[in-house]
Amino acid sequence: MNNEVEDLKKVHEPFQLYKARWVVLFLSAAASAISNMQWMQYGIIADVLVFYYGLSYSSVNWSSMIFLLVYFILVFPMSYILDKYGLRTSMLIGVVLTAVGAWIKVGSIAPDRYWVLLLGQFIVAVGVVPLMGLIPKVAATWFGPKEVSTACGIGLAGLQLGFAVGFAVPPEMITSENDMASIKNDFTTISIGVGIISTILMMAVLLWFPDRPKTPPSQAALQSQDQEIDLWHPVKKLMTNRTFVLVLFAFAISLGIFCTISTVLNQLVLTYYPDGLKDAGRIGLLMIIAGFIGSLAGGLLLDRFKAYKGTLVTLLAAFCATLICLTCIINIHIELVYVSVSLAGFLMGSIWSVSYEIVVEATYPEPEGISVGLLNGLGQAFGIGFTELYSALFFKNDALGSNIALALLAFLSIILAACVRMEFRREAANFKKNNDNLGFDETVCSKL
Repeated sequence: MNNEVEDLKKVHEPFQLYKARWVVLFLSAAASAISNMQWMQYGIIADVLVFYYGLSYSSVNWSSMIFLLVYFILVFPMSYILDKYGLRTSMLIGVVLTAVGAWIKVGSIAPDRYWVLLLGQFIVAVGVVPLMGLIPKVAATWFGPKEVSTACGIGLAGLQLGFAVGFAVPPEMITSENDMASIKNDFTTISIGVGIISTILMMAVLLWFPDRPKTPPSQAALQSQDQEIDLWHPVKKLMTNRTFVLVLFAFAISLGIFCTISTVLNQLVLTYYPDGLKDAGRIGLLMIIAGFIGSLAGGLLLDRFKAYKGTLVTLLAAFCATLICLTCIINIHIELVYVSVSLAGFLMGSIWSVSYEIVVEATYPEPEGISVGLLNGLGQAFGIGFTELYSALFFKNDALGSNIALALLAFLSIILAACVRMEFRREAANFKKNNDNLGFDETVCSKL
């Protein structure tokens, strides 16, 4: 009887938006930023690592690709933890492992300790997995129906910011590319700085990151709040959802291409511009800043127009055209590389934001963590395969063949997205609630 009374109270309780949602979103974005920064920080100075540790480029590529492999392996259990135990538990796992891995890498500053660097990267990579699926869950748990896409875009912009810092900072901090003592000092500075920042963020999460609001912000959030969580049943349902499967493969191809470009950017730029170490970092920075803007733009467009399928197909077509353009101009002038790679970053950021929202919308009420986890997991797996394919074509032939291969893969993603039939399940749940005269009042906010 008491449970029925509580359920009745919950149904008639007005939905609320808490000001604390912005703190939760900021910390989520910051956690994604600091972890994903470490993903990129070594690949962009691959030539320096090759010189300092006496390695091949294939070995150095694994400082980035280990993130793809770990994500693919752990995406299911970490998605289950997110949906079963909530935002705070997943967030703490992510930030603690990120900090621990960062401090382990402080011990890798010696030419015979590349294995320590990889160990630190592995631990950070494990921490990245729960953080990658956190943003859509935060948006769905804390934000109202008319701002959830924007919140998702803002959160993903934080992820993009991490990539940007990872691309930009390491090349700028390398004072010499062929002096062992100088490289050792630079690596030490970078590693200690990352460790300190990761620790500060971990403490902030411990103090100011609650699991969920006292009162949900929408009918969709209310229904998701108390559903039973099972790992395999939602996966089976998702894989029979035609819209999900098509978006899954379309997005995974795009993400795989993005991961490949991010991993080999240093090698690609230096092949055509031998003095372009800092240019490679700046190109990566601009690519991610553009992706940051693209994530925001994608969320705002969906909240304003709700044109899910048309937006995704247009973005994928533009992404494919940009890859073709990059193939044609890469050896003409470095400024053209800046422009084309930045445009690719903008489009990928938008694709990321739009794909997340399509999946959450079309698979409701399935747990967001599992659906988004599958999206990212397959994308990371494709990233490993595409990087190996690209490297094989790149080193045996030239960049032309490898770039054409990526463009063909991007064209395949357009075909898949064009076959999508959009289903608005989450929106229907909120619409039904309004028809029951228990609507959502966006003006109700709690002062925290």
